[in-house]
Amino acid sequence: MFVLIGFAFYAGTLLDSYVTFRVFHTSIADIRTSHLTWGIAVGQYMAYLPILIVLLAAMPWLARRSFRELGLRGFDRGTVLAGLAGAAGMYAVTIGLAGVQFAFTHQKPEETAISLFNSTHDRGLVAAFTFLATIAAPFMEEFVFRGFLFNALLRYLPLWFALVISGAVFGFSHLSPSAALPLAGSGVVLAYVYYRSGSLTAAMITHALFNLVNVALLSLQKT
Repeated sequence: MFVLIGFAFYAGTLLDSYVTFRVFHTSIADIRTSHLTWGIAVGQYMAYLPILIVLLAAMPWLARRSFRELGLRGFDRGTVLAGLAGAAGMYAVTIGLAGVQFAFTHQKPEETAISLFNSTHDRGLVAAFTFLATIAAPFMEEFVFRGFLFNALLRYLPLWFALVISGAVFGFSHLSPSAALPLAGSGVVLAYVYYRSGSLTAAMITHALFNLVNVALLSLQKT
């Protein structure tokens, strides 16, 4: 499964580059300055596609469990409450770790996604990026990092090792060095929400709410 995910990630990277540069003719300058364009937005959607296909096709078969048994369930009361509590915990941990990082290094977390969001006032682009951040990314990333990676680690490692390792991989996968520590902490919270609730949906709700609050705050700053 790790090999399949690796190939899917590589295929997604190629598809992202093709759409961004060949189809929408995005310039290198836009990439370097984190200026959001339709090419960048659509390319990020396309990057998820091969991974989604692999996960939907192979994960239940390899895990020998249905999607429901893996935690993909409906929005019942317990799931929603777990998601809400998780979002509060995720925010507290992320802000706390960002504060610790700043106290020791005087470096503020800077994530590329935030720079992209702040770079445009195009309502269509803002809407597309908001959907990506609050729906598409939480759905995909919870499948990959909690449904797949955390479960795989949990088979061979004690709980807290699995939590920390999956969180660290989540943090560094965003390719924002200054934000890696707070993001790793948020990954640990998401894995813990999944573990405690047994619901991948609850972790998706936590992730989506966290991103939604950030998008709302960024929108307020713009206006």
